[in-house]
Amino acid sequence: MDKGRNSNPKTTILLVGVVVCMLALLAAVGFMYGDLGHKLELMTYKKIRSAEDLKAISQNPSGKYCLASDVDMDGVEWEPFTFTGTLDGDGHEIKNLTVSETGSAVRDTYDGNWKPYQTKFAGLFDVIEGATVRNLTLSSVYVGIKTDEPCFVGSLAGYMSDSTITDCKVTGDVYLRAHDRMFGAGGVVGFGKGLFERVRSDVTMVVIDTDRTTKDEQFMGGLVGAGYPDVMNCTVNIDGYGSEHGYAHNGGMIGLYTFYPKGTKHPGKMAGNRIYGKITFFEENDDRRAYCKALIGELLEEFALFEDNGAEFRAIEVFNYDADLLPEERSEVFEFDVAEKGRFELAADYKNEGADCTYGLFINDRFYKKVSFPKGEGQVKETVYLDAGKAKIKFRFLPGDGNVSFKDVKISKSSKKVTLIVAPHQDDEILGFAGTIQKTLKEGNEVKVLFLTTGDYFGTDYTAIRLKESVNALKVLGVDKQDITYLGYGDLTLKALLTAEDPNQVFGAKSGKHGTYADPSQNIFDYHSLNTGDQAQYCGGSLREDFRNYVLACRPDRVFTTSEFEWHTDHEYAFRLVKDTLTALNKEIGYHPQLLETVIHGEEKTWPEVLTYGPDNKVIIKEFTNPFPKQQTTLDWSKAIKITLTDEEIDKKMKAIGEFPSQNDGGKDYPGTKDYTYAFCKRDEFWWEIDY
Repeated sequence: MDKGRNSNPKTTILLVGVVVCMLALLAAVGFMYGDLGHKLELMTYKKIRSAEDLKAISQNPSGKYCLASDVDMDGVEWEPFTFTGTLDGDGHEIKNLTVSETGSAVRDTYDGNWKPYQTKFAGLFDVIEGATVRNLTLSSVYVGIKTDEPCFVGSLAGYMSDSTITDCKVTGDVYLRAHDRMFGAGGVVGFGKGLFERVRSDVTMVVIDTDRTTKDEQFMGGLVGAGYPDVMNCTVNIDGYGSEHGYAHNGGMIGLYTFYPKGTKHPGKMAGNRIYGKITFFEENDDRRAYCKALIGELLEEFALFEDNGAEFRAIEVFNYDADLLPEERSEVFEFDVAEKGRFELAADYKNEGADCTYGLFINDRFYKKVSFPKGEGQVKETVYLDAGKAKIKFRFLPGDGNVSFKDVKISKSSKKVTLIVAPHQDDEILGFAGTIQKTLKEGNEVKVLFLTTGDYFGTDYTAIRLKESVNALKVLGVDKQDITYLGYGDLTLKALLTAEDPNQVFGAKSGKHGTYADPSQNIFDYHSLNTGDQAQYCGGSLREDFRNYVLACRPDRVFTTSEFEWHTDHEYAFRLVKDTLTALNKEIGYHPQLLETVIHGEEKTWPEVLTYGPDNKVIIKEFTNPFPKQQTTLDWSKAIKITLTDEEIDKKMKAIGEFPSQNDGGKDYPGTKDYTYAFCKRDEFWWEIDY
């Protein structure tokens, strides 16, 4: 033993305690102030505070730089240059950048046959090589290039080689007009290889072939036009337009994925990415290929890792080659002076010289519903609610090939009533309200159905199935598809969203989704996308805002939903959302529709009683019994409002329930519930009117 060393156990414990406390203090500092090492590193970087500072990077393009504030480039002439260093936005943004000229750099780009082209580039940088760009936002960027040379453009860079782009966001417009052999555009980078991680791109893209007499190769991608980048956990929202007289390669994420030059190998990775939006394009030539796909337009190589990539994307091919395709910002606005608030009949006389198309109907800038305009001439009628004063009605063009002109739009007072069914999931509207829906429509009144979730508890594969089932079931009852609206939140998320202390806290659903969605393949979109042009994240603030906006646009006279006493939390919190919203609107503007609730999940698994059959094998139709015989609730069964269904109405309810095979017959992850769903075929339906 070394007698010179203090071996007192108490001293040892004290020293250990001090060390632990110091470590805890350091951890707390790191937690409070983020990545301390990163902050210390940025202290050594040259600070960018102005457009002049940003331009000065070209004098030392291999240096390390960070933004110390937002930089507004409005009115600044920008010359792209090659960057090989590190640029850290530190959470700040470069905004209003305009790029109208290519840089001086020239690099080889390659087509799908490995043929090289000497190419020019444009973006914030023309080329990034061995560079790192992180924590940066480019907002309201505009890249607009017209050239007679092979060219690739992107908002951040035209060309990328062995560089890393992480935690960046881009919004803006990328336009390229070219015609020489090979050209293309990317939402972030035009051509190249490297790593994209947690990058968000929300860009309108236009690529136009300006020479009809030559065949060339054109590339467009919401992230990268062409190349072989690794892409991890990125999100792209693209509104693309490609006009090509040669060969088009369009992809929501990447236009062409190929290793280059010939013989190159790479263990490519693409995982956790999400694509939203559409590309409208034409390809005019005699041996068409017309690549346009959700993730990658043309895939020539295999990925070592390719998983959990999802897309809500539409490829819209146009066969009229006479006009270049441009963003469809077409909308018609009509204003009316309304003397007294109330329900009105809106009648719009129109002429559509194109194909059948759809416009969004907005009431005072709130999306209400989609309206179909068949080819030819005609009139569409919609029942709307308008407040007193200046009322604005807007028809906004949605993707398609129509060309509508309005000849006359007028309003007149309407006596129709509107009933809104707020359903947590697909089939709740049928089980609880199929008879109510039929009777309401027979009276000449209108029914709207609003789904809060996509029914994706067992995976996103079920979303398209359940949405289609709901459309078919409601069609049996007489409800038009355009009167069905989908908020698009995750199954079994409502309680978490509505009870979170922070209304902006984002939650994930069991399906893995974090943002609203529906199924574009069926021309079904979530409400937030139709209202704002973008998906909403799963947070309580967005859910409340979406529901409030829809109610204000629809302004129903009565609202039906599920009960706050059901064991299923989506049902319970659907009621709470509805009641809280209506209570607030009553205080704010005096809007006070009827609020009525029914029950889908009673306290006993044996409720409702399953169907029974008589000696002739015919169903014996009974009435509902009390769903809460023992449970203490404020709902008095003796005071429930009940309606009696006719044989025809019961028969249609049965047929509508039959449109849900995913529920009746079950799936790979759960058994069928046929006995339970058909048990709702009773002689009556019931609900309670709730004071608020």
